[in-house]
Amino acid sequence: MQPEHLLTTVTVHALIWSTGALAVVALRFRSWNWFQVGYALAAVAAIGAAVWLNTVISLGRNSVMFVARSLMDGDLRHLSAAALGTCLGLAAALWPWQVSECLSRRNRRIIRAATVTVVILAFIVLSLMTAQEQLQPLLKRRSLGSIVSNPFGFSQPADFIVEEYHQCNIHPVQIVVGPDDDIYVTGYWGAALQDGVVARLSRTSEGGAIRETTIARNLGRPHGLAFHNGDLYVSRSGQFARAEAGRLVGVNTGAVTLLRDVDGDHLIDYFEDVVAGLPGAQGPDPLHQNNGIAFGPDGALYITVGAHSDRAPTTGPFEGTIVRSRLDGSAPEVFAKGFRNPFDLCFTADGQCFGTDNDASDRRNGDELNLIRSGEHYGFPYADGIRPHPEATVSPLLVTRNRTFQGLCYAASSDLPAQFRDSIYIASYGSGEIQQVQLRREGESIRAVSSVFARVPGALDITVTDKGEFFVACFQSKKIYRLRLRK
Repeated sequence: MQPEHLLTTVTVHALIWSTGALAVVALRFRSWNWFQVGYALAAVAAIGAAVWLNTVISLGRNSVMFVARSLMDGDLRHLSAAALGTCLGLAAALWPWQVSECLSRRNRRIIRAATVTVVILAFIVLSLMTAQEQLQPLLKRRSLGSIVSNPFGFSQPADFIVEEYHQCNIHPVQIVVGPDDDIYVTGYWGAALQDGVVARLSRTSEGGAIRETTIARNLGRPHGLAFHNGDLYVSRSGQFARAEAGRLVGVNTGAVTLLRDVDGDHLIDYFEDVVAGLPGAQGPDPLHQNNGIAFGPDGALYITVGAHSDRAPTTGPFEGTIVRSRLDGSAPEVFAKGFRNPFDLCFTADGQCFGTDNDASDRRNGDELNLIRSGEHYGFPYADGIRPHPEATVSPLLVTRNRTFQGLCYAASSDLPAQFRDSIYIASYGSGEIQQVQLRREGESIRAVSSVFARVPGALDITVTDKGEFFVACFQSKKIYRLRLRK
């Protein structure tokens, strides 16, 4: 059992145990004794122990919220750990009633039998947890995998297989396929997820195990990454403020950095900021920064940059924009503006640029897919999602209100069946859905037709290879999934 699964077991056990123990005191408030009170206090202390254990595993994380999100992701290991915690918690909660003098002998026997039953169930669950790596493929072949591994269901077209490709040591954010066919991932790692890294996933042999190698560290908050002429570029940001004239002023820490392996040891040892001075992560919304990057058909570097407020006008020239820059970082300019938090962008075969944009969190007007053209304004802060856009601003090509739009990619591989080519694929972190957006070109305009391509819990980013294989990065579960054609 890994530490995070142990955390799930301990947290669920403590919650159920403390609830049952406190119920004993509450139901018998006129005849309770000090043993029952002490038992209830011990149960409450167990919750504190679970919180402490969580801080050991990952500093600053809320244990209850972590367990809730893990269960929503439907990971089999977390579900098994929660079942084990439930059995142990019920056994501990029922135990005081076995020695209670206020119950008849018959009722005490019933409670003892119930306690023995949940303990036996706990051993069964523990055995299943030990053997789940062997059982899960068998269950998937019987079409029960979607029930066992995720209550909300993995799904994919009949032509495809979805499979777990790798369990990462980091929380992956964005993903790309390198010129060497290895998978490169940006992500967070370490205490409170403060160490930003780039990892490479490579096979040890044909069909062999996946080796995860951290090739660069101390990058702050690395998000987007892209290759150009064999070089790797990473969009990253820090979070820092200076005190000036009695106010805290955010520092522009956003940058796009060139990474190179100079000595051939497959580790990055040369770093150069080709673009610097981007707004980076600042308040009042410090989660927005420079995110996805891509190289256009013109050879220029395109960078998505988030705004720092839900409503207020932007304060810097690059805030809430798509920035275009030459490869040497000279002459960065605003390519398009009016975005709240554009997370990613891609280019199609005919050179059109498409990007996702997150709506204001409290308004929930819907995340956007935009056809991005030079010099246009896309509505923020005056409108987002389904809200009517003012004159002289561009309305989104597609809006979703029941999910999010995060990472995306464009697929044109000739190895894909015709119905899956010339489409954009968008990952939805909230619903785990992968949306296929087919582009219908009608003269000078483009119409987008969206449908659910697959479901992968916790999907945050997606990329596709030249052979038509999709790789999906899942931040919370720290997993990479692959969708490949059955043939």
